[in-house]
Amino acid sequence: MKLEASSVVSRVVAGIITIIFAVFLNWLCLPAWNIRSGGFWWYWIVVGIFALIAFAIVDYLAEDDIFIPTIVIFIIVAVIIVVGIIGAVASSKMVNAVKYSNLIEIEEGNFEDEIQSVSTVEEAREFPLLDVETAQKLGNRSLSEIDKVSQFEVNGEYNLISYDEKQYRLSPLEYNSIFKALNNESIPGYVLVDSETQESHLVQLDNEIKYAPSDIFSQDLTRLLRGKYPSYIFDKYQFDIDDNGEAYYIAPVVEPTIGFFGGKIVQSFVIINANTEECEEYAPEDLPEWIDHAYSLDYLMGLAESYYQYKGGFWNTVFSKTNVREISYSYKGENVNEDDDEDKNEFAGYNSIMTKDGVQFFTCVVSVSNDESALGFILANSKTGEITYYDCAGAEESTAQLQAESLYQNYGYKSSYPLMVSVDGVPTYVISLKDKSKINKAYVMINVENYTLSASGETLEDALLQYREKVFGEEGLTPEDLTGETSEEVEIETKSTAGTITELYQATQNGTTQFFFVLEGDDNLYISSISNNSRQVQMSVGSNVSIDYYMSPNEELVGIVSKIEIQ
Repeated sequence: MKLEASSVVSRVVAGIITIIFAVFLNWLCLPAWNIRSGGFWWYWIVVGIFALIAFAIVDYLAEDDIFIPTIVIFIIVAVIIVVGIIGAVASSKMVNAVKYSNLIEIEEGNFEDEIQSVSTVEEAREFPLLDVETAQKLGNRSLSEIDKVSQFEVNGEYNLISYDEKQYRLSPLEYNSIFKALNNESIPGYVLVDSETQESHLVQLDNEIKYAPSDIFSQDLTRLLRGKYPSYIFDKYQFDIDDNGEAYYIAPVVEPTIGFFGGKIVQSFVIINANTEECEEYAPEDLPEWIDHAYSLDYLMGLAESYYQYKGGFWNTVFSKTNVREISYSYKGENVNEDDDEDKNEFAGYNSIMTKDGVQFFTCVVSVSNDESALGFILANSKTGEITYYDCAGAEESTAQLQAESLYQNYGYKSSYPLMVSVDGVPTYVISLKDKSKINKAYVMINVENYTLSASGETLEDALLQYREKVFGEEGLTPEDLTGETSEEVEIETKSTAGTITELYQATQNGTTQFFFVLEGDDNLYISSISNNSRQVQMSVGSNVSIDYYMSPNEELVGIVSKIEIQ
């Protein structure tokens, strides 16, 4: 049957509408024009379905019953879907499990040589222990420093960085809605939280942030990158600042290496000046020195998870699970307290720490049997992408966190995610305990091998002094242990004395009952824990005691009692 002019016009109109829709969808979704990008295939599937509907309507309304365009479009869409499904299956972990496990090689590190030491009072005093949750609480208060406080919010990531020879938690401001982005030309700056002093302040830039993920139209960071690099597949953007405090975004460029879509590996990085839109691409080994965060947390943990799970193939992870391992980041503390729904998923599965090699993400490697034990832990370098494993069997993180909370159960403090440190080569968890306002109130050190061996204090120095005494016992606390100085520079030794108590006080400090007393004719104030001798509860003014003690390195005329006998 001859095609009528009205039918031709209708099909032309349907074609034009489809083209307009395709252009709009491309502008809206910004897919990478790369056949190895899953977004590219979804884009054409949606466009094809729209075209199929548009032409089907035209054919239905046409009087001549010619359906050739609709049939052709249907066949094309079907082929795209089938090829996409085949590509997805061919790229899956079920088919390529061993290849996924080989995406990265995890080397074994040396604990004593490479893990940060917290063995002296000075090291404890300078050790920054500020996690993301506390940084969020502190940093959000800084918004009051800007005039248009209702227009912005702080991004919640608070990555650890090294800046101006100090450690900070850094997070950029962003628009809290599309409408706020319409009302503003730029973002004022970012928030820095000092990891040591826990002071936060808002840095308001002279060169404000004009290109950001939360912006819209031409100032949308993704739109900017897609215009300059239409075929690039990007991983999650990272925010960082240079040595002058200027704002940049780092966009990792990934490329599939397994099948058609799978096994994405970072090949390069595009660094974007957040004020000028200037972009420059770098190879991983050529990144500027000021960059602390290039690889995203999820990317590195995904590689580690595949490495430990799929060495024996996909079906091994389902059935026998021989040599299958998990990382704490993957399950994030599930089943920590199965009897208490409120505590489920309470513990985040990672923390970050600064080492001589840069910022490292820390998480434990555990068995899949949920026996609450760790086989070791990994450090993942956020700049180099290298992951190192440390063999260190003992309690896994959530067990240590619960142990820390039990020391202050009357206060209701909640535990931060632990960090692993070395106390004279002894693997030790360091944990901060927070009140309901998310502010650090106490610190706990827990032996990894024996989690019941723990010590706490209002400062990390206090916790270290008690912990060393428990771990090293009769070896005592040497001058070098306590201060990092040599015995020629300071003399700290265990002493003995005896006398009659003239003043006696009792208080609960750091969750432990402490006795404070003064002896007749002695200017020192002595502090003794209930753990030294349970009979101390029977002491009173006039009691005669003999004690072993050492002088506190932090306070004058204060003796810390290590042994006490009541006569």
